[in-house]
Amino acid sequence: MANSRTGRKPFLHIHADDYGMNDSSCRRIETCIQGGCLNGISLMPNGCLAPGQLDRLDIPMAVHLNLVEGRPLTPPEEIPLLVGDDGYWKYSFFGLLLLSLGPRRKEMARQVSLELRAQIAAVRRLLPANAPVLLDSHQHTHMIPLIFHALLKIVEEEQLDVSYLRIPAEPIGPFLREPSLYHTYQPVNMVKNAVLNFLWLFNRSAFRKTGIPTAMFCGILFSGHMDADRVLKVFPHFVRLAQKRGCDLEFLFHPGYIKTGEEFLDSRKASFNAFYLSEGRKAESAALRDARLCALAEQYRHETAAGCHT
Repeated sequence: MANSRTGRKPFLHIHADDYGMNDSSCRRIETCIQGGCLNGISLMPNGCLAPGQLDRLDIPMAVHLNLVEGRPLTPPEEIPLLVGDDGYWKYSFFGLLLLSLGPRRKEMARQVSLELRAQIAAVRRLLPANAPVLLDSHQHTHMIPLIFHALLKIVEEEQLDVSYLRIPAEPIGPFLREPSLYHTYQPVNMVKNAVLNFLWLFNRSAFRKTGIPTAMFCGILFSGHMDADRVLKVFPHFVRLAQKRGCDLEFLFHPGYIKTGEEFLDSRKASFNAFYLSEGRKAESAALRDARLCALAEQYRHETAAGCHT
């Protein structure tokens, strides 16, 4: 939706998720800050984060709400609907979506709210008191309408001054303008794109009422292999669309790969862990240190981010 800032040069968020998976993964993300163009990260509330660890990172840091991997911060007996007997999260994105449509949705909302509050509070304790509140989620589970509305309720009740909430409703238009890339999209990512855009239809009205800033998003169709060559091809199309809508841009990467023998956040999640070990994550790390992408990032860091409300 166009607004008074239509035509302005967008601010470019080049963001990395999953900081806190393990110490080695964190260091690999940090190399993309120190020797690359990464200018924002998301912190795993139930990961390997410690007091003082973040002091050296002078970039925006978001709460990466996590309801699908590892252990919760809330005692398992208080959220039995969401965790297994072993105390680990038991549902995937689609498992949570199905649960949210069933007869126990009210109880699910109550238990989800307990954990979201705990995770937001845990990350805020690690950051300076005046640090901005930025929110997103692992596997984009906050886009499930029940979880999305529970999150907005927490923001309102706790009077959180949220300066950014990721909306991963990735537009398809920029990709359609590059036929040479059609054969490179993985079917699973095409499904994810469609599902997230569909769920956004149920969240959009409530979000717009909040006035919380967001940005146009890119990071679903390329997920698993967000390499520099493909990003550079679609980037001009994203810029034109962002200018038309008066939005900033967020490009999401996952450079925090894990090597064989290193510790996983949740060793039981075989499909997740295969992704962390993949060559695609190394390609995403290389992209963030690619001179061409870094030059673009510098061009679009000309002013303070202003966001948009989609």
